Amino acid sequence: MKKNFFQRSFNITVTILMYGLFFLCLTIGLRLLQDLMANAQSTYLSHLFDAIKQWASKGEYYTNILAILLPLIAVFLIIVELILRAIYDKPSNYFRSAYQTLRLIQFLRQDENSQLAFSIDNSSTVTRFNPILRKFNRATSKCVVDVRKDSVTILIKYPKTQQSQKLLREMENYIKEEISSRNPEYYFSAPNRQGNKLWFKSTKR
Repeated sequence: MKKNFFQRSFNITVTILMYGLFFLCLTIGLRLLQDLMANAQSTYLSHLFDAIKQWASKGEYYTNILAILLPLIAVFLIIVELILRAIYDKPSNYFRSAYQTLRLIQFLRQDENSQLAFSIDNSSTVTRFNPILRKFNRATSKCVVDVRKDSVTILIKYPKTQQSQKLLREMENYIKEEISSRNPEYYFSAPNRQGNKLWFKSTKR
């Protein structure tokens, strides 16, 4: 199985949009910093305030460009996919695919916090991150659900560590049940692993 344009571009589009939002917030913050430095009055620190204002002005120029450019790239990728959907499928299935992808990511996500008890007084606990679950979440967050008129395809990236892979294998039946409940008009076959990818393929009933 080969990834189609939607499966290749969806996570890239989401990442670009997130960075675009980040640079937008950063642009607003730098603008506020300039206003703050312009209104600040101090004889001894005036040179410092001017230097900070100039630095913030230059930073705002570049972050503003990225805040505009990145969303435009994301919109371009979305438009290309919608055109492809209009030709070969239905544009509405793009939004259905995006929604089910986000819900499946939420379904797969594991709580990374682990409670450990100290043996000193048999009562103290400490919370730490579980590296196995962190690697599992990082891999499965790249999953993609592609809904089409005649089929639904789920692509999940396999984690690299043996413990994380074991956890994913244990969840295969639950994943199949979850996606089947969201797409009752499709019949899902057993998952198929190819390389570091796990595929769930379905056909319309």
